Amino acid sequence: MSERRPPAPFALSSEAPRLEPLDGASVLVNVVVNLEHWTLDRPMPRAALPAPGGLTVVPDVANHSWVLYGLRAGLPRLVEALAPLGSAVTVALNADVIDHYPQVADLVEARGWEVVAHGVRQQSIQSYEAEEPVIAEALTRIEARFGRPRGWLSPGMNQTDDSLSLMRAAGLEFNHDWMVDDRPVWLGTDHGPILGLPYTLTLNDVTTYQVGLQADGTLEDRALRTLDRHTHEAARNPLVMPIGLHPHIMGVPHRIGELERIASAVASTAGVAAVTSSQIHDWYAAQVPAP
Repeated sequence: MSERRPPAPFALSSEAPRLEPLDGASVLVNVVVNLEHWTLDRPMPRAALPAPGGLTVVPDVANHSWVLYGLRAGLPRLVEALAPLGSAVTVALNADVIDHYPQVADLVEARGWEVVAHGVRQQSIQSYEAEEPVIAEALTRIEARFGRPRGWLSPGMNQTDDSLSLMRAAGLEFNHDWMVDDRPVWLGTDHGPILGLPYTLTLNDVTTYQVGLQADGTLEDRALRTLDRHTHEAARNPLVMPIGLHPHIMGVPHRIGELERIASAVASTAGVAAVTSSQIHDWYAAQVPAP
């Protein structure tokens, strides 16, 4: 059996096509807020507090409460902290959020944030018997509330061998799961190319605080140092700086100040602009057409 290969040929970032800035901006900051439903009927996708004795429990009240706190109290904080970016924020949305937390859907609409699909609920695709119905359900339910989403970010960034082909066949134009470069990359599928947009494991509150257990202040430090380096590098070729956020992690009182300072730096730094995922797709595809 041949070895699995990534869906894009390998290339050095230094050899990437030269791009024109987007409306004068060479560093395109893509803030992605993940809004998720963790069902009480299954083990939680992640645990801040493991059950005593190492058990997996259902219902998991402690960890479900953790995420509910994020939606109820953390999300309003995120909205205020991200206000300097205006509507240039992308939401990765579990379709279940629309029905379980309609006030959250109303808030997203009121802010004018872009919505990309994030599955039906926070559940890895490998746990379903069939993938195509999951993609179809997520897109149909999100479309009914917000219009047809153009892109997809998978829960946990997990895919099967067929994911990209199924997404492209469903009409999706871009996907955030393949985090291989600071610029978009065309990914091959059986149904034609789909654009791979940058995402991040380093400027991501889950990997920073919940997985990496880093000290508070780390995400701010990383983001500001990354912004400084990217501003230098983008003078040669514009690039994308994604930031991944979750209300239950970044929307807590002792961390929200970090996000306020990150948003302020993005809004006030010359040559830097906050942009949505669709804006990145359109900017790149206009200069580097699909192969």
